[in-house]
Amino acid sequence: MLILTRKPGQVVTINLREDVDLKTPVGELFAQGSIEVMVTAVNGAQVKLGIRADPRFLILRKEISAREPETMYRGKRAATT
Repeated sequence: MLILTRKPGQVVTINLREDVDLKTPVGELFAQGSIEVMVTAVNGAQVKLGIRADPRFLILRKEISAREPETMYRGKRAATT
């Protein structure tokens, strides 16, 4: 389980890892269960989230995922399909 602390307005992104074939059936991605998001703690204006998902999902804080521009990321993925 990945544990992240977020403040109001901060974002968590969930996407497929770059090496996952976009033609993978959704049922296969969720064969081991759904994505679970659990609030593990609340401290003032901060919430600590626990996220459990198939390892083929990439879960990042928005500020981390923003390091690589969306168009560049999509371009790489589009080239593999």
